[in-house]
Amino acid sequence: MSVKKLSDKIVEDLLAQLGSGRLREGSTIPSETALCADYKVTRGVVREAIRSLDARGFIKVAQGVGSTISPAHEWNILDPIWVSLNSDTSYLGDLHVTREMIEPEIAALAALNATKEDIQELRYLLNQQQSCADDAEALARIDIAWHCALSRATHNRILVHMHNSMVNLGVKTRIETAKLPGAIEGAAHWHEEIVKAIENRDSNLAKATMRVHLSIVRDSLEQAISAR
Repeated sequence: MSVKKLSDKIVEDLLAQLGSGRLREGSTIPSETALCADYKVTRGVVREAIRSLDARGFIKVAQGVGSTISPAHEWNILDPIWVSLNSDTSYLGDLHVTREMIEPEIAALAALNATKEDIQELRYLLNQQQSCADDAEALARIDIAWHCALSRATHNRILVHMHNSMVNLGVKTRIETAKLPGAIEGAAHWHEEIVKAIENRDSNLAKATMRVHLSIVRDSLEQAISAR
């Protein structure tokens, strides 16, 4: 196994402990010697893992003091490894507030900038969404693909990057809401209305429709969580 893969295992394990609360802000992570013994690896592997965690903002390394967990506001919670391990309902509120801030603006800008090809892609994904039947995971994947296509239709690279950075945080919650009765039909209806507004170059209507859609999504998320 390569050094990179061995160090990634340590990174994943420590991030999982951080996400579960076993490690907390300000706490000291085990020493290099202890980590070498725990994972049966060399100091080079451990140091690679520490550098990786430091670069992601999760730990601070101080010479002679050891490595400590950084304040939570410095963590890169959009990091792919963190998201894969910890994208649960703890981020639901923050994620949805962020979506409500930027996605109506994405819809409005898409109405101004979308090409014929962009609209064709949105309609293609919408047709796929409508044929998902009761497959919650498939619906979640297509829903994400549709919203990503919408962001690309803005032709604003910064907005696309911002949207793509946060979208994976919502995978698990999308799967949960997709299990609710009428979820597929509801999502497809509002996506259809947004596409119509984009086709008509009505940015105000696209923005308003996205706001209504996200308001309904918020209610559905709360219902899905309470049903657990």
